[in-house]
Amino acid sequence: MKIFLQHLAVPAALCLLGVLIAPRLSAQKVIAGATPDPSALLDVQSAAGGVLLPRMTTAEREAIANPATGLLIFNTTLNCMEVNVGTPARPAWGCVGVIFNSVTAASSTPTVCSNASLPPITHTTTGATGIGAATNLPPGVSAAWAVNTITISGTPTDAGVFNYSIPLTGGSGGGTATGTITVTAVTAGAASSTPTLDVNTVLTPITHTTTGASGIGTPTGLPAGASATWASNTITISGTPTAAGTYNYSIPLTGGCGSVSATGTIIVSAAGNSNCGAYVAAGVWKAFMCHNLGADASADPFTPSWRLNGHYYQWGRAAVAAYGPSGSDSLQANSAAISGWNTGTAPNGAWTVASKTANDPCPAGFRVPTRAQWNAVLNNSWNSTRSYTGTWSISTTNYTSGLLIGSGTTGLFLPAAGFRAWYNGELLQRGYGGHYWSSEESTPTNAWDLGFTKDFHYVNDISGRNQALSVRCVAE
Repeated sequence: MKIFLQHLAVPAALCLLGVLIAPRLSAQKVIAGATPDPSALLDVQSAAGGVLLPRMTTAEREAIANPATGLLIFNTTLNCMEVNVGTPARPAWGCVGVIFNSVTAASSTPTVCSNASLPPITHTTTGATGIGAATNLPPGVSAAWAVNTITISGTPTDAGVFNYSIPLTGGSGGGTATGTITVTAVTAGAASSTPTLDVNTVLTPITHTTTGASGIGTPTGLPAGASATWASNTITISGTPTAAGTYNYSIPLTGGCGSVSATGTIIVSAAGNSNCGAYVAAGVWKAFMCHNLGADASADPFTPSWRLNGHYYQWGRAAVAAYGPSGSDSLQANSAAISGWNTGTAPNGAWTVASKTANDPCPAGFRVPTRAQWNAVLNNSWNSTRSYTGTWSISTTNYTSGLLIGSGTTGLFLPAAGFRAWYNGELLQRGYGGHYWSSEESTPTNAWDLGFTKDFHYVNDISGRNQALSVRCVAE
């Protein structure tokens, strides 16, 4: 069995050298001098040089057959002078004197993906008893020391080239382990815009800046008529959308490493709706249709007229319950009771807050607003510009009054179209109040709606589901 000693208390190196070669000498000898020291069989005298021992690695030392007791070498693996204090049959090598710290090069200089596990990197040390604080390792990566080995491991979370440094502690001579870890990542920047535009209108190009990618895969969720291209680390979305709706798109990046997609939203409104909407949170604009469902979509949505009145719908049902006016005079008001009026109520879940149902009367890309969205529209912090226009009086032909959210060219104008009675469908409150369904039920027979009269507005749940109210659709 071979025994390896870290430190060995032995005579000085030159004394050992004398022991090694003494059998060949018959008397004291001096080299580069006149008189040998009385205690030395061999005295090498110089003020300009030293004695150079055989130099070899640990593996080469192990190849020495039957090394003599007292055999002396310089071990280049351990950076120390070694002597065999064992026997030729059972060598026991030990370093002579002080062991200076040393550290090998990194076992690897890897290039890895961000957020992927780093294959461990090792450095072998000599003389040290530990390590100090590492500098410039990637975030998520750390170094540990045990059994003369530094091990670097972890999951890097940031991209970059990291030239690290890890100081040795203990032993003599300092020493620092150094190396390089390269972390790559594919990233996609936010969309340059989140546009709302009319159907069949040219889209102002939307861009995403990318890093680390070599191209893009197949986009999903873009509106028909729009497409995406990639060049010079930039995704460009362009085209002419041909269908209304809210489009949440995703464009996968290719090349590099990891799975990353550029995402964003494009809102395509039915013709003339691009300026209509309201803020539903701080800085968050939500598109609405410009007209009540059933109104004349060719009419200016901000100029009161009979054309803006629209039809009336019972909660939870897609069919028109009562038609709006067909003209401006009393004979065209469509205000009378309706024979065979449905006094029943739609069941819970006919409309829902979570998503658009099959019973929702709004066109593709739009739905009945939620209670929360109507509350947001009335929030002074987000939609501070609000006014009540027209002459507020009950009349089957009063089409002047309504609630204006916004500037009169951008925002919402909600006509005071009244509502249809639950018991026979006759018209009530035209010109005096507006009532707009939300998609949220309340009691077994009621649902929430937005209501207003002059100088007063609210969202409440007092409206029975068998009443017929106006519907203003919001983008999905």
